[in-house]
Amino acid sequence: MNETHTYNHPVSQLLKFKVGTNWNEDWIDYADKFGFTEADIPELLRFCTNQDWDDEFSGDYSIHGLRAATQLDPQIGLDAYINFLLEFPDDDYFREEVTGISKQAGEIAIAPMTELIDNHNDDPWLQALGAEGLEGIGEKYPELRDRCVQILMDKLKNYRDRTDNILNSSLVMALVELKAVEASDLIAEAFANTAIDEFVTGSWASLQVELGLKKESDFSRKELEIKFPDYLLKLRKERSFRKSDLAKGLLVGVTLPAKTIAKGFGGTVKAKKGKKKKD
Repeated sequence: MNETHTYNHPVSQLLKFKVGTNWNEDWIDYADKFGFTEADIPELLRFCTNQDWDDEFSGDYSIHGLRAATQLDPQIGLDAYINFLLEFPDDDYFREEVTGISKQAGEIAIAPMTELIDNHNDDPWLQALGAEGLEGIGEKYPELRDRCVQILMDKLKNYRDRTDNILNSSLVMALVELKAVEASDLIAEAFANTAIDEFVTGSWASLQVELGLKKESDFSRKELEIKFPDYLLKLRKERSFRKSDLAKGLLVGVTLPAKTIAKGFGGTVKAKKGKKKKD
């Protein structure tokens, strides 16, 4: 770790907290564990923004600081998260935090997550995070579920306007996770117009089963299997991996093109260390 960075107590305690973060875990109570108060928020955010640490846990340190600030003041934490995400949109640590941040912030996160979808047509992966954030809010807060579903449906209605299927597929997955049966006709329409990447969502038949609309026995095996998009079929032809592996969704011996690693909390560490997150 770069020892030139010094932090006031109690924030300095995070430097010794070598516990990794995982997007699907419950957050610890940072105020209880470290004695943080709202007065520590500026120092926590300063702690988050230092990216030149040559340490295996750099990204985890930063996320712990952001989580602590968000617990103390959800609005400040959410604003900081959005700013960091826009500055480092390819950073895996921040991308994985969208559900946790959204759930912690609750209703105040609806507008920023919707804005991610509306204002970033040049980056469908960033738009997809907005859909994932709305899903997280709807899951944790039943009273907000219908509102989030309606926003997701409104965005999916524009599926024809998009040149790729990344956002469309993310919207569908968010709706399915929220058990939005009311969106089934719209989802079916998007599938019928080949506006969905089935490698991301699964087949429409399988989603109908997941939504409880039908039983698996209502479909043939072929109907339940996904139709692979052109980019995977091209890889299959070029790399000659087995059809049986494709049918299982396994890309044996094939590395899909990845987004460029950005300099950020996670990107810097992964570029240097090859660090991978837990599933």
